[in-house]
Formats: sequence, structure tokens, C-alpha cells
Amino acid sequence: MKKFLIKLSYTVLPVFLLLFGLTAYVTLSVLPRITGDLGNLALIPFDCPDDGTDEMKEVLFKSINKSDSLRDVHADVLTVGDSFSRMGRLGYQNYLAAQGVSVANCARELYENPFQYAYNILDLGLVDSTNISVLVVQVGERDLVSRSEEFDVDKVDMNELNSVVSSNNDGNPNAWSLLRTRDFLMYRLQWSPVYKVTLDKDYFNNKEPRSLYFYCADITNGVNIGDASKQKVQEVFQILTRKAEERGIALLLMFPVDKYDMYQDHIVDNPYPRKTYNEDAREIFGNTPQVLLCKYLLTPLIEKGEKDVFLFDDSHWSIKASEIVGKELSQRVKTLMRPHTS
Repeated sequence: MKKFLIKLSYTVLPVFLLLFGLTAYVTLSVLPRITGDLGNLALIPFDCPDDGTDEMKEVLFKSINKSDSLRDVHADVLTVGDSFSRMGRLGYQNYLAAQGVSVANCARELYENPFQYAYNILDLGLVDSTNISVLVVQVGERDLVSRSEEFDVDKVDMNELNSVVSSNNDGNPNAWSLLRTRDFLMYRLQWSPVYKVTLDKDYFNNKEPRSLYFYCADITNGVNIGDASKQKVQEVFQILTRKAEERGIALLLMFPVDKYDMYQDHIVDNPYPRKTYNEDAREIFGNTPQVLLCKYLLTPLIEKGEKDVFLFDDSHWSIKASEIVGKELSQRVKTLMRPHTS
């Protein structure tokens, strides 16, 4: 027994102590300093303060948490989108509402695919010209092709919000966890879902003003739209437009630019391929007020050296971009709006 304990002391015990020490470091030092979705994804302690704490303190738009309640909504604009549409008081909807446009937003948990959900609520008659004038459907650049290819007029994508929330309740993300420790070690030694590059000038107001952190899917999901995919994207746009017109509603598609795409021309010795999603999308849609390619709206800010157009620690844009996008949307919405029918 004594020999067995001695053997444990120089074999298993050191491994246990090392694992315990690393878990303690991750839990007590790393996790409390994680900010932004990129920090949470790759366990990077950015230590970034909350962005825009003194801006738009109130949420000016209404949130829709049940699909059935859409029948009771009365707003100029209804928004259906992905994570760019769930930024709350810092999001584009708040700045759109600040321009005197009444806005309602469908909770992200209600659906998987914004294209599919938009079609479903139109097809089922949950919204029409009696309660909204413009339907804004927002899909991030990296998901434009995949969301289009998943789209099917015979499919129904409508989740129950309460069941989704309860099933995604993972408890305290900063609790002691061997899995988080394993991920931290793997991301440092092998592969990380967040890439880091150097920019040609200071584009952020923090301790790393020339560093760009971005989600690997900005590249791995594809860097261009192939001919077959172009056809599918155009088809989805036409189907949604026709269905909206049947309900007396104007459709407006909005595509936020990926962080990599936004800054790719300013990456020093860029080792990654050039992304042409927005150029390809412009070829598909042409110049129509019904499609907002946000890259072309925000590029002038980057070119003049504006800092913090995107959040340093996050894959989403900052309140600067939200405000510009919100104001542009308000102009387009007011042009497209039709009077409500009593």
C-alpha cells in the first residue's frame, strides 16, 4: 500500500495539481475578464468596458416574444434577424425608432432562419398591411448563402420561445469547469475559433489599437458567392418580395458586413483570401432601395480612419455603426411605407 501511495505521489498527484491549478487560473483570472462574444468563444480576457453605456439608455422598440402575438402588433416596421438584431438599446432598431419610426422586433429565439421565419409569418397571415408597413429581414453576411439554401416554402420554422430559453439555460458560465479549462488549453496550444491579425493603423481605442480579432467563420463559411448560390439567393429575395406584396407590405433586406470583410483591406500582409460577398451580392440585387448592403454604408468611416466602428472584443458593430444604419433604414423605410389600413 505504501509503495502504491508513493507511486501515486509522483505520477497521478502532479497531474492532478497541474489540472487543479490551471482550472483555478481559468476560473479566477481568465473568466472574470472575458468580454464580447469573441472573448466568450475563445476564452480571451479582453477586459473591455461596456460600449455605449451613456448612449440610448432606453429601448425604444417593442419586442415580440410569441409568434401568435404578431397579429396584435401595430408598428411601422417589423424586424426579423439574427444576432445583429438582438443588440437591444445598442442596436440599429433603437436608432431607427429614434427617427420617429415605430419598430417591433421578433425575438431571435422564435426561429432559426430569418428568411424562413419571415416567409412563414407572411404566408400564415400573422402580419399584413393592417398592422405593419415594412418588414425588415436581416441576415449576416457569412450566413447569406446558407440561410438561402436552407429556405423552403414548404418548411415551417417557428419555435416556442419558452422551451428554447429553458433548453439553453446552461447555468453560470463562469463556474469551475474542466471543459472550459480544456477549451482554454486547446485554443492556446492547437486551434482557436478566433483569428488575430494586425491592421495598418489604429482602428480601436484600447490597449491593442492595431489588432483585429474576428470569428473564423467569416472566412471558413466562404469568401464568395458561386453562380448556383447567386441564383438561390435571388430566388429567395423574389419569393419573399412577392409574398410581402401579397400582404400589402414592403420588404427590405439588410445584410450586415462581417468584421473581417470590413477591415480586410487594412490587414498588414493579409494571409487570408479576399472576401467578395458584398460585391457578389451587389451583382445579384443591383441598386434597389429594398436591399441594404451595410458594408458600403460603413466603408467611408473605415477609410477616414474612424475608430471603433466594430467592437474590439466582438463580432458585431458598435453604436457608431448602429446609428448610421438606423438612420439609413429610416430614410428607406419612410420611402417604402404605406399607410395602415384601419
